[in-house]
Amino acid sequence: MKKITILTLFAAFLFAGTAANAQEQGDIRAGLGLAAGTKASADENTGETKLGLGINVQGEYLITDALSFAPSYTIFFKTEFNGGGEIKPSVLNLDVRYYVTDSGIYVMAGAAVQKIKFTGGDNSATGLNFGAGIVKPISDSMSFNGQAKFMTADDTKTFDGAQLVLNAGVVFSF
Repeated sequence: MKKITILTLFAAFLFAGTAANAQEQGDIRAGLGLAAGTKASADENTGETKLGLGINVQGEYLITDALSFAPSYTIFFKTEFNGGGEIKPSVLNLDVRYYVTDSGIYVMAGAAVQKIKFTGGDNSATGLNFGAGIVKPISDSMSFNGQAKFMTADDTKTFDGAQLVLNAGVVFSF
């Protein structure tokens, strides 16, 4: 129930209001925010995947007024297991955004490289990203960025990582 409430509130904010968002080819943005991945953490006792939180750093370069390259890096907070050991996932995303309206709403697709560090080693997996989001101006140089995407990267050797990831943060225009 808690996940449904969070997703509903996120979706309502994401698509509420559509203030004009002036953006042009060559614009550059950089931002910082929070991330929530549906399988980005693990139960301390059983090791089963669960909702995890992390920090997301992103950049964006507008190739045209409607198309941009938006790389980002997310590092999720580590899980320490009761029996000893820990696990810490991170993801490098290389995404392309297409702005479907002048209000800042976009669809996105891209590639993800997920790395899972754990006691005794690490593993990595690659996959695809698909999603949507919004860049909504707060001031002339600062905007809110909310995004929901499905990430297919899945390292079944150590961690079931294919998941829904929600990001919310601020971006600054240069």
